Amino acid sequence: MKLNPGIYAAQLVPYDENGRVKENSLALMVRRNIELNALDGLYIGGSTGEAFLADANARERTLEICAEAAGPASSRKVSLVAQVGSLNIKEAEKLARLASSLGYDAVSAVTPYYYKFSFEETKAYYTRLASAAGLPMLVYSVPALTGTSFDITQSAELYSNPLVAGFKYTSGDLYTMERLITAFPERLVFSGYDELLMLGRALGAYGAIGSTYNLFAPLAHKIWKLMGQGKVSEARAAQASLNGAIQELAALGLYQALKEIISMDGIDAGVCLPPFAPLSDAKKAKAREIGQNMARMGYFERSTRCAEK
Repeated sequence: MKLNPGIYAAQLVPYDENGRVKENSLALMVRRNIELNALDGLYIGGSTGEAFLADANARERTLEICAEAAGPASSRKVSLVAQVGSLNIKEAEKLARLASSLGYDAVSAVTPYYYKFSFEETKAYYTRLASAAGLPMLVYSVPALTGTSFDITQSAELYSNPLVAGFKYTSGDLYTMERLITAFPERLVFSGYDELLMLGRALGAYGAIGSTYNLFAPLAHKIWKLMGQGKVSEARAAQASLNGAIQELAALGLYQALKEIISMDGIDAGVCLPPFAPLSDAKKAKAREIGQNMARMGYFERSTRCAEK
C-alpha cells in the first residue's frame, strides 16, 4: 500500500504501573483514531508512544496490537508506520522484521543518538534496518533530541538506497525542509512539529505526524485543508488555536495531559512510563478543562462509542 498523504497521529500508548501495555485500551485508542478522528495514518512506536522508555516486549506488543486493531492490510483505512529505531541494532532489526510480518506499510527509525556517530555509520544503520524490514523507510530526523541533522548532500546519499522513502522531519529548520522537498520531489517528507503544521503544508510536505492529532484531529484536518485551498489567514487562526492548546498542555506535561483528556471518552489511558511523573489532581483538572474547551470549539471529538465496543 502506498502511504496516504495527510494527517497521521503519533500513537499514544497506555501503560500500567508495571510498564505493561494496556492492550484493550490501546486497541480502543487506535480504533478511535481511525473511526472518529478519520486520520490518514498512524505512526506507531515513536516518542509519543514512549518507545525509548519501554522494554522490548512492550514495543513488540504495541506493534502487534495496533496492527490487529487497524484491521487486515488489504482493507485497512489508514497507513501504518512502525518506528523501530533503537541503539541496540539487534532489537531494531527484530522490530523491523516484526513490522513487515504484521503488514505495516513502512518503517521509520530515529537517528542514532548519544554517541557521536559518523554519517557513514548512520547511513549503514538505516541501510541495515531498511533491509531487515524490506519496507519503505522514513528517516526520523529530530536534531533537537539527537544532535544530528542531514544536509542535502547527505540526504542524497541516504536516498541512494531505494528503500529510503523519505523523512519524518521534526526540525524548525524550514529552509532545509524546503530544499529537501524541492530537491527530491519523488520522495516523501512528513512534517513532525504540530506547531508548524501549516508551514509544512505550505512548503509541500506530503503529510504531518504529531502527538496532538490523537486529540485535535479535526483542527489538524482543518489546517491542512485550508492551506491546500490557499486560505492562509484562516489556516493561521486555526494554527494559533492549536498552538495555544499545545502551549497549555506542554506546561502540564504533554503526554500525561493528552492521556488525561483521552480518558474523558471512557478509555483507560493508563500512565506514562518513568521518569515521567503523574499529574497532580490540579493538573488533571486543568487538562480536562482544556479538552472541554477544545471540544466546545469543535476541535476535539467527544464520543464513547469506541469505548463501548
